[in-house]
Amino acid sequence: MSVYFDRRNWVDSYIGSLRCLLMHPGSFYAGLPEAHDYVNSLWFLIITVSVPTLVIAAGTLGVSLFLAPMFWLFVVMGTWLWAVYLRWVLRVFAKKEVRTAHAFEICAYANAPLLLAWVPLVNAVVGIWSFVLMWLGLTRNLGLGSGMALAILLVPFLIMTLSGGVLLALLGTYAVQNGMTPPDIL
Repeated sequence: MSVYFDRRNWVDSYIGSLRCLLMHPGSFYAGLPEAHDYVNSLWFLIITVSVPTLVIAAGTLGVSLFLAPMFWLFVVMGTWLWAVYLRWVLRVFAKKEVRTAHAFEICAYANAPLLLAWVPLVNAVVGIWSFVLMWLGLTRNLGLGSGMALAILLVPFLIMTLSGGVLLALLGTYAVQNGMTPPDIL
């Protein structure tokens, strides 16, 4: 039986939910109850983001703590925006009604690998691991097909990658047309 985060017993439930998410992520998401509010998942996400923030702050002698609120806000708002996207795409393309709070809960648990964000050269693994957990959340909890869940997760990434490539090509063209050389651009 999976353990899920509860802010009233936050230490035990946080450790228990991480253990279940690490050991049996598929069954963890399969049994995930629908969230009706943001409270527990928001606290889970804040604790998850706080751990690497504090480890990094210890390494910088506290200097990075000035940036911590901005980092927390960035992660929480990014997760919420992703949840809004999931709700929209699920309603439009998969014909599933999902509350934004429940999509946020799936996203918050999928961000658990952020605990390792302070380890150098692990960010790629953290991103892939979060992607897999999000995919498991969509397939096991919401009952989407594997291909549909993969498309929902990959399409925004591909759009951003293509947009970035086009932007770089346009900036490079502008720079060449105006006689700039690579050192001038930087």
